[in-house]
Amino acid sequence: MGVIRKTLQENFIFFLRELSRIGEEVKALPRGSISAKKIGKATYYYQQWREGKTVRSVALGKAVPAALSEAIARRKLLEGQRKDVLSELAVIARAVDVQRATADEIARTLFQSGIKLTLIGSYCLPILKENIGLNVPTIKTQDIDFLVDLPYRGKKAPIGSLLQPLGFTAGANPDGSTYFTNGTFKVEFLTPDRGRGSDKAVRVDALGIRAMPLRYLQMLLDQRIAVEREGYSCQIPAPWTYAFHKILVLKKRREPAKKEKDEVQVDAILREVFRRPDMARKAGSYLERLPAKWKKEIEDYMARHLLKKPA
Repeated sequence: MGVIRKTLQENFIFFLRELSRIGEEVKALPRGSISAKKIGKATYYYQQWREGKTVRSVALGKAVPAALSEAIARRKLLEGQRKDVLSELAVIARAVDVQRATADEIARTLFQSGIKLTLIGSYCLPILKENIGLNVPTIKTQDIDFLVDLPYRGKKAPIGSLLQPLGFTAGANPDGSTYFTNGTFKVEFLTPDRGRGSDKAVRVDALGIRAMPLRYLQMLLDQRIAVEREGYSCQIPAPWTYAFHKILVLKKRREPAKKEKDEVQVDAILREVFRRPDMARKAGSYLERLPAKWKKEIEDYMARHLLKKPA
């Protein structure tokens, strides 16, 4: 199953790249079609296209420039290819989405028990899409990550006992942090590194786990959104903090495929944020609060990716 998911993920990224490539090329090509009108014994040609309810027209004379004819034909070909790519993406998204039921079951089990955790990672994306209405890719991985705010002040509940009925067994990563796996999913726990500078996992006795402290994770706790899912409530990072955090950790990504997947997610989320004035305002306000170095890294990334700077 891991091989199948990896293949789906790679294909998903490939088609997203194709969609972006086609979109960029289409933008540079002339719109519309060529029409002909006979006046007397002469035939005159026009380039016509629609803008909303209005049809625009440009007279071309008695002959159609070859370059224009080829460019319009190229645009029509690309528009057909774009429909095919969107169809392929829909098929892959449905195939990958089979994982969601199990992921939801895991989240439901933990959150219904009153444990205070924040869901982070790729499984935030379907929530952003379904609960918040953002048009973002919902490609997922086999890792389900939870963020623990320390000192922990939630309900005491050994996570191992909660996940055991779902077929999970406990293990330890090389850094000493706890994970649980059922052979398909791997559930892990992280916590913000608040200046400790430690590479050792931190004990969370109330949950019976060790969580790994990592830099930048405090951002994901700064601004969160509470959402109601089927049978449970959970908290996820605000979409702009999720995207800004991804930008800062991108430089540590060594695998090109994973880095590209993260960039696709970031770009899609920020485009959606900037389309919504209230979200754009909150994103801009949060960006101004970040350390100058972090703020510059984020702004440089957005400039390279032609993303609008939040107001």
